Amino acid sequence: ICCLQHKHFNKVVKINNKMPNWIYFVLTANLIWSFTSLIDKIVISKGHIKNPLVYILTNGLMNVLLILFLPFVSFKSLNFMDFLIALFSGAAFVAALAFYYKAVEHDEISKVIILFQLGPIFVLALSYIFLGEILTKNNFIGFLLLLTAGLLVSYKRIKNSFKLSKAFSLMLISTFFSAIALVTSKHIFNVTSFWSAFLWLRLVEFIAVGVLLVPSIRKEAVDTYKSMTPKIKILIIFKMVIDFSAFVFSGYAINNGLISLVTALGSSALPLFVFFLAMITSIYFPNIVKEEIDKKTILTKVFAIILIIVGIGLVS
Repeated sequence: ICCLQHKHFNKVVKINNKMPNWIYFVLTANLIWSFTSLIDKIVISKGHIKNPLVYILTNGLMNVLLILFLPFVSFKSLNFMDFLIALFSGAAFVAALAFYYKAVEHDEISKVIILFQLGPIFVLALSYIFLGEILTKNNFIGFLLLLTAGLLVSYKRIKNSFKLSKAFSLMLISTFFSAIALVTSKHIFNVTSFWSAFLWLRLVEFIAVGVLLVPSIRKEAVDTYKSMTPKIKILIIFKMVIDFSAFVFSGYAINNGLISLVTALGSSALPLFVFFLAMITSIYFPNIVKEEIDKKTILTKVFAIILIIVGIGLVS
């Protein structure tokens, strides 16, 4: 028992010593994802890919290319139970993407991304159940602030009345599946080496290709790729490449930090990056993405972000 406690103490010290490093990696990953989110909005809202399942299929096919990395890294096998957990993590991630892409169809990208603030609530609850993280009084206060911020940005005023946007319910489901994927992926990082865990978690997402078993989706995918312009194909390939690098940075952070802290920091950084990126794009390239940038909208989003920052601070 003493030996185990000593090993655990050394691991905690190691994580704390690397904390500045994983924080930088979280920020870098989410800065990249702010750009890919903008690309998602362009591809989906402009109708280049109408069915989110076709977009997910594209992600799944790109993961096959990861096989090329196997000769260059120390790739280790998983036992059967850990393989099932990895497979479950991949399925949860694919489900999270499906609901996220659907939400992008219905609302501004900055509002959709800021709803990721619901994610830490699910992650902290699941990490408490499965990873033994303790929820303190500050955690619960942080939860309330994060939930308030999520509700604030999801409301729209339409003809002097309020209604909850459809994106909120979609993102609620998306963030729940995303939380499952994050907590289970943390387990995989704990039981094997970094590159083995990273490649396993990416390769199992190949299950997204299973949608090809549905004839209607298979036909729609073929028709979509045929009608797609070369510029959009290049844009999607570019998105997949930088998306891969973001997953490497995020994986490093998950491997070396506490999952609740990694998620909290990422969920607070991403909407900040997306908000400013979308605002700049709306000013200089309104034909690409048009965001509401009137004074009231900006003040609402800034207030929501302040609540998020305070909530994340309490959660952390």
